[in-house]
Amino acid sequence: MRKNNKGFTFLISVLLIILGLAAVIIFSPLFLLSQITVDDISRYTTEDIIKVSGIEKGQNALKYVGGSIEHILQMRMGKAEKYVENLPWVKSAVIQYKFSGVVHISVIERNAIAWIKYMGNYLLVDEEGVVLEVSTELDERYPEIRGLKPDKYTIGKTIEIEKPERITWLVQLLRSLEHVDRDSSQSLVSALDWIDFSENNELYMSLDGRITTRVNLDSELTYRLSLLKEIYYNHIKKEEKGMVDFFGDKYARFIPE
Repeated sequence: MRKNNKGFTFLISVLLIILGLAAVIIFSPLFLLSQITVDDISRYTTEDIIKVSGIEKGQNALKYVGGSIEHILQMRMGKAEKYVENLPWVKSAVIQYKFSGVVHISVIERNAIAWIKYMGNYLLVDEEGVVLEVSTELDERYPEIRGLKPDKYTIGKTIEIEKPERITWLVQLLRSLEHVDRDSSQSLVSALDWIDFSENNELYMSLDGRITTRVNLDSELTYRLSLLKEIYYNHIKKEEKGMVDFFGDKYARFIPE
């Protein structure tokens, strides 16, 4: 009986210690939020991001920490991150408690690539085919992709196409364009007027209203787009018109009018 009483007393003591530590943590000013910082972003204001996250100053940081073991260990706020990632132009978000009352929100924005026509409107998509916004007019900063028949769309989600297999090629095309233009002062996307999907896994493209080309949709797409960009900017005069002809597996030539 004495051993049982000692064990019970020890258990109660441990529980009281744990509860005491929990109370100290919960009510400690160390975890009270006094400042929320956000990385510089172009599509949303700092106030927009903070409001969507649901985080409020004066609250205990532990109220928001969680989502997974990794989130807890890194003092990240998983639920708030998902709220921010629901914004159409946000690709990913990391929200982390930095102690001393500071929460930092880091956001990676999506990169618009092209327009796709849908029932009289135009859908602006990124390299993953995610719809960023809808417009009644084309913005000449981005080319129009033709030959696709969107089935439906939701802003912030990947576009749905009548022929599902084409979404794979669409995403590959968009990612290839993004890759080709990455870290470069010369932009292939800015030179493109339109891109037309054919029925034979081919792309027809127009650059600057004076250069046309046909490109196969295959595993060499990124290479061919890089070669097209090289020829367009470094081997064709600004006043010339004609066609870039791809032949063989690794070659292309410019055929002037």
